[in-house]
Amino acid sequence: MATSKANESWSQILLDKVVFITGAGGGIGSAISHTCALQGAKVVVSDVDKAAADKVVADIIATRNQESDRIMSIELDTVDEQAIEQAVALVAEKWGTIHVLVNAAANFTVGSIEDISADAWSHVFNVNVRGYALMIKHIVPLLKKQRSGSIIQFGSISGVIAQPNFVPYNTTKGAVLQLTRNLALDLGSYNIRCNSVSPGCIETPPICRLAESLNLSMEEFTQSRAQKQCLKRIGTPQEIANLVVFLASDLCPFITGANLLADGGYTAI
Repeated sequence: MATSKANESWSQILLDKVVFITGAGGGIGSAISHTCALQGAKVVVSDVDKAAADKVVADIIATRNQESDRIMSIELDTVDEQAIEQAVALVAEKWGTIHVLVNAAANFTVGSIEDISADAWSHVFNVNVRGYALMIKHIVPLLKKQRSGSIIQFGSISGVIAQPNFVPYNTTKGAVLQLTRNLALDLGSYNIRCNSVSPGCIETPPICRLAESLNLSMEEFTQSRAQKQCLKRIGTPQEIANLVVFLASDLCPFITGANLLADGGYTAI
Protein backbone atom coordinates (compact mmCIF):
# COMPACT_ATOMS: atom_id res chain seq x y z
CA MET A 1 0.00 0.00 0.00
CA ALA A 2 1.45 3.36 -1.02
CA THR A 3 2.08 5.98 1.64
CA SER A 4 2.95 9.62 1.38
CA LYS A 5 6.44 11.01 2.03
CA ALA A 6 4.92 12.79 5.03
CA ASN A 7 4.08 9.42 6.59
CA GLU A 8 7.60 8.12 6.05
CA SER A 9 9.13 11.14 7.81
CA TRP A 10 7.23 10.65 11.05
CA SER A 11 10.08 8.57 12.54
CA GLN A 12 8.04 5.75 14.11
CA ILE A 13 5.82 7.65 16.52
CA LEU A 14 4.21 4.38 17.71
CA LEU A 15 7.47 2.57 18.42
CA ASP A 16 6.76 -0.62 20.42
CA LYS A 17 3.18 0.33 21.24
CA VAL A 18 0.77 -2.61 21.02
CA VAL A 19 -2.17 -1.56 18.86
CA PHE A 20 -5.31 -3.72 18.70
CA ILE A 21 -7.49 -2.96 15.66
CA THR A 22 -10.96 -4.40 15.05
CA GLY A 23 -12.43 -4.49 11.56
CA ALA A 24 -8.84 -4.47 10.32
CA GLY A 25 -9.54 -6.50 7.20
CA GLY A 26 -11.51 -3.69 5.54
CA GLY A 27 -10.26 -0.75 3.51
CA ILE A 28 -9.81 1.74 6.36
CA GLY A 29 -8.82 -0.95 8.87
CA SER A 30 -6.17 -2.26 6.49
CA ALA A 31 -4.74 1.23 6.00
CA ILE A 32 -4.62 1.74 9.76
CA SER A 33 -2.82 -1.60 10.22
CA HIS A 34 -0.23 -0.75 7.55
CA THR A 35 0.39 2.72 8.96
CA CYS A 36 0.67 1.55 12.57
CA ALA A 37 3.23 -1.06 11.48
CA LEU A 38 5.13 1.61 9.54
CA GLN A 39 5.24 3.73 12.68
CA GLY A 40 6.84 0.98 14.76
CA ALA A 41 3.83 -0.56 16.50
CA LYS A 42 3.18 -4.18 17.29
CA VAL A 43 -0.11 -4.67 15.49
CA VAL A 44 -3.09 -6.93 16.16
CA VAL A 45 -5.09 -7.26 12.93
CA SER A 46 -8.49 -8.59 13.97
CA ASP A 47 -11.52 -9.14 11.79
CA VAL A 48 -14.57 -11.39 11.62
CA ASP A 49 -13.14 -12.49 8.24
CA LYS A 50 -9.93 -14.36 9.12
CA ALA A 51 -8.86 -14.58 5.46
CA ALA A 52 -9.07 -10.80 5.15
CA ALA A 53 -7.04 -10.32 8.34
CA ASP A 54 -4.44 -12.84 7.17
CA LYS A 55 -4.12 -11.03 3.83
CA VAL A 56 -3.48 -7.70 5.58
CA VAL A 57 -0.76 -9.31 7.70
CA ALA A 58 0.85 -10.96 4.67
CA ASP A 59 0.77 -7.66 2.75
CA ILE A 60 2.40 -5.79 5.64
CA ILE A 61 5.14 -8.37 6.02
CA ALA A 62 5.79 -8.33 2.27
CA THR A 63 5.63 -4.58 1.63
CA ARG A 64 6.96 -3.20 4.93
CA ASN A 65 9.68 -5.81 5.49
CA GLN A 66 7.91 -6.19 8.82
CA GLU A 67 9.14 -8.82 11.27
CA SER A 68 6.44 -11.47 11.54
CA ASP A 69 6.68 -11.58 15.34
CA ARG A 70 5.54 -7.93 15.52
CA ILE A 71 2.19 -8.51 13.84
CA MET A 72 -0.58 -11.04 14.33
CA SER A 73 -4.01 -11.75 12.86
CA ILE A 74 -6.98 -12.85 14.93
CA GLU A 75 -10.41 -14.00 13.81
CA LEU A 76 -12.74 -11.96 16.01
CA ASP A 77 -16.46 -11.37 15.99
CA THR A 78 -16.94 -8.47 18.40
CA VAL A 79 -20.50 -9.60 19.07
CA ASP A 80 -19.02 -12.57 20.97
CA GLU A 81 -17.81 -11.45 24.41
CA GLN A 82 -16.04 -14.73 25.14
CA ALA A 83 -14.09 -14.42 21.89
CA ILE A 84 -13.09 -10.86 22.85
CA GLU A 85 -11.88 -12.00 26.27
CA GLN A 86 -9.83 -14.79 24.71
CA ALA A 87 -8.32 -12.49 22.07
CA VAL A 88 -7.27 -9.88 24.64
CA ALA A 89 -5.72 -12.61 26.82
CA LEU A 90 -3.81 -13.97 23.80
CA VAL A 91 -2.34 -10.56 22.99
CA ALA A 92 -1.46 -9.85 26.62
CA GLU A 93 0.29 -13.21 26.86
CA LYS A 94 2.29 -12.52 23.69
CA TRP A 95 3.22 -8.86 24.21
CA GLY A 96 2.49 -8.19 27.87
CA THR A 97 -0.11 -5.45 27.44
CA ILE A 98 -2.12 -3.33 25.00
CA HIS A 99 -1.53 0.40 24.61
CA VAL A 100 -4.05 1.38 21.92
CA LEU A 101 -7.49 0.10 20.92
CA VAL A 102 -8.94 1.08 17.57
CA ASN A 103 -12.62 0.16 17.36
CA ALA A 104 -13.10 0.13 13.59
CA ALA A 105 -15.44 -2.83 13.07
CA ALA A 106 -18.74 -1.66 11.61
CA ASN A 107 -22.05 -2.85 10.24
CA PHE A 108 -23.48 -0.66 7.50
CA THR A 109 -27.24 -1.21 7.84
CA VAL A 110 -29.28 1.61 6.34
CA GLY A 111 -32.93 2.11 5.47
CA SER A 112 -36.15 3.77 6.56
CA ILE A 113 -37.74 3.09 9.94
CA GLU A 114 -40.46 0.95 8.34
CA ASP A 115 -38.02 -1.25 6.46
CA ILE A 116 -35.58 -2.35 9.18
CA SER A 117 -36.38 -5.59 10.99
CA ALA A 118 -35.94 -6.13 14.71
CA ASP A 119 -33.11 -8.56 13.99
CA ALA A 120 -31.36 -5.99 11.81
CA TRP A 121 -31.64 -3.41 14.59
CA SER A 122 -30.13 -5.88 17.06
CA HIS A 123 -27.25 -6.75 14.75
CA VAL A 124 -26.27 -3.19 13.86
CA PHE A 125 -26.27 -2.20 17.55
CA ASN A 126 -24.37 -5.34 18.54
CA VAL A 127 -21.56 -4.57 16.09
CA ASN A 128 -21.45 -0.77 16.13
CA VAL A 129 -22.10 -0.06 19.82
CA ARG A 130 -22.17 -3.15 22.05
CA GLY A 131 -19.08 -4.61 20.39
CA TYR A 132 -17.16 -1.38 20.96
CA ALA A 133 -18.17 -1.34 24.62
CA LEU A 134 -17.20 -4.98 25.15
CA MET A 135 -13.78 -4.48 23.56
CA ILE A 136 -13.15 -1.59 25.93
CA LYS A 137 -14.48 -3.54 28.92
CA HIS A 138 -11.84 -6.24 28.47
CA ILE A 139 -8.91 -4.01 27.48
CA VAL A 140 -9.39 -1.22 30.03
CA PRO A 141 -7.99 -3.27 32.97
CA LEU A 142 -4.65 -3.42 31.12
CA LEU A 143 -4.75 0.31 30.42
CA LYS A 144 -5.64 1.12 34.03
CA LYS A 145 -2.81 -1.05 35.30
CA GLN A 146 -0.26 0.88 33.25
CA ARG A 147 -2.13 4.16 33.82
CA SER A 148 -2.03 5.13 30.17
CA GLY A 149 -3.65 4.31 26.87
CA SER A 150 -5.55 5.58 23.88
CA ILE A 151 -8.97 4.36 22.74
CA ILE A 152 -10.06 5.43 19.26
CA GLN A 153 -13.62 4.77 18.14
CA PHE A 154 -15.07 5.03 14.69
CA GLY A 155 -17.94 7.44 14.51
CA SER A 156 -19.08 8.98 11.24
CA ILE A 157 -20.57 12.16 9.89
CA SER A 158 -23.70 9.98 10.05
CA GLY A 159 -23.58 10.38 13.83
CA VAL A 160 -23.58 14.16 13.51
CA ILE A 161 -26.10 14.89 10.76
CA ALA A 162 -29.38 13.42 9.54
CA GLN A 163 -29.38 11.55 6.23
CA PRO A 164 -32.38 10.19 4.33
CA ASN A 165 -33.09 6.50 4.95
CA PHE A 166 -29.96 5.99 7.08
CA VAL A 167 -31.82 5.59 10.40
CA PRO A 168 -30.12 2.49 11.93
CA TYR A 169 -26.54 3.36 10.99
CA ASN A 170 -26.86 7.02 12.02
CA THR A 171 -28.43 6.05 15.33
CA THR A 172 -25.57 3.74 16.24
CA LYS A 173 -22.92 6.26 15.23
CA GLY A 174 -24.59 8.90 17.39
CA ALA A 175 -24.39 6.42 20.26
CA VAL A 176 -20.66 5.90 19.62
CA LEU A 177 -20.02 9.63 20.01
CA GLN A 178 -21.80 9.70 23.37
CA LEU A 179 -20.01 6.51 24.48
CA THR A 180 -16.72 8.22 23.68
CA ARG A 181 -17.50 11.31 25.74
CA ASN A 182 -18.59 9.27 28.77
CA LEU A 183 -15.50 7.07 28.60
CA ALA A 184 -13.23 10.11 28.38
CA LEU A 185 -14.76 11.32 31.63
CA ASP A 186 -14.65 7.99 33.45
CA LEU A 187 -11.13 7.03 32.35
CA GLY A 188 -9.37 10.39 32.37
CA SER A 189 -8.09 10.01 35.93
CA TYR A 190 -6.16 6.93 34.75
CA ASN A 191 -4.50 8.93 31.95
CA ILE A 192 -6.53 6.98 29.40
CA ARG A 193 -7.70 9.06 26.46
CA CYS A 194 -10.80 8.23 24.41
CA ASN A 195 -11.59 9.96 21.14
CA SER A 196 -13.64 9.29 18.05
CA VAL A 197 -12.89 9.75 14.38
CA SER A 198 -15.80 10.57 12.09
CA PRO A 199 -15.04 10.08 8.40
CA GLY A 200 -17.13 11.51 5.64
CA CYS A 201 -17.29 9.94 2.22
CA ILE A 202 -14.25 7.67 1.92
CA GLU A 203 -13.52 5.38 -1.02
CA THR A 204 -14.24 2.02 0.61
CA PRO A 205 -16.27 -1.10 -0.33
CA PRO A 206 -19.42 0.09 1.53
CA ILE A 207 -19.33 3.33 -0.47
CA CYS A 208 -18.98 1.35 -3.70
CA ARG A 209 -22.00 -0.74 -2.70
CA LEU A 210 -23.97 2.41 -1.84
CA ALA A 211 -23.19 3.86 -5.28
CA GLU A 212 -24.34 0.62 -6.90
CA SER A 213 -27.59 0.67 -4.91
CA LEU A 214 -28.24 4.17 -6.28
CA ASN A 215 -27.54 2.95 -9.85
CA LEU A 216 -24.53 5.26 -10.10
CA SER A 217 -21.02 4.55 -11.27
CA MET A 218 -18.30 5.36 -8.74
CA GLU A 219 -17.28 8.31 -10.90
CA GLU A 220 -20.85 9.67 -10.91
CA PHE A 221 -21.23 9.04 -7.20
CA THR A 222 -17.91 10.71 -6.40
CA GLN A 223 -18.74 13.77 -8.48
CA SER A 224 -22.17 14.15 -6.85
CA ARG A 225 -20.76 13.86 -3.32
CA ALA A 226 -17.68 15.98 -3.95
CA GLN A 227 -19.75 18.99 -4.94
CA LYS A 228 -21.35 19.01 -1.47
CA GLN A 229 -18.15 19.63 0.48
CA CYS A 230 -15.35 22.18 0.73
CA LEU A 231 -12.69 19.92 -0.75
CA LYS A 232 -14.12 18.82 -4.06
CA ARG A 233 -13.18 15.16 -3.75
CA ILE A 234 -13.85 12.15 -1.54
CA GLY A 235 -11.31 10.92 0.97
CA THR A 236 -8.95 7.96 1.03
CA PRO A 237 -8.45 5.29 3.71
CA GLN A 238 -4.86 6.48 4.16
CA GLU A 239 -6.04 9.95 5.17
CA ILE A 240 -8.17 8.41 7.92
CA ALA A 241 -5.33 6.12 8.99
CA ASN A 242 -3.02 9.12 9.42
CA LEU A 243 -5.51 10.72 11.81
CA VAL A 244 -5.91 7.51 13.81
CA VAL A 245 -2.16 7.12 14.19
CA PHE A 246 -1.90 10.71 15.46
CA LEU A 247 -4.53 9.99 18.14
CA ALA A 248 -2.79 6.74 19.03
CA SER A 249 0.55 8.48 19.51
CA ASP A 250 1.97 10.58 22.33
CA LEU A 251 1.81 13.69 20.14
CA CYS A 252 -1.62 14.65 21.48
CA PRO A 253 -1.67 13.89 25.24
CA PHE A 254 -4.24 16.62 25.98
CA ILE A 255 -6.87 15.49 23.46
CA THR A 256 -9.66 13.38 24.91
CA GLY A 257 -13.44 13.29 24.57
CA ALA A 258 -13.11 14.76 21.10
CA ASN A 259 -14.81 13.80 17.86
CA LEU A 260 -12.50 14.63 14.96
CA LEU A 261 -14.32 15.08 11.66
CA ALA A 262 -12.49 14.03 8.51
CA ASP A 263 -15.09 14.83 5.91
CA GLY A 264 -13.55 17.26 3.43
CA GLY A 265 -15.64 20.04 4.96
CA TYR A 266 -18.99 18.36 4.24
CA THR A 267 -20.46 19.27 7.64
CA ALA A 268 -19.04 22.82 7.46
CA ILE A 269 -21.41 23.85 4.68
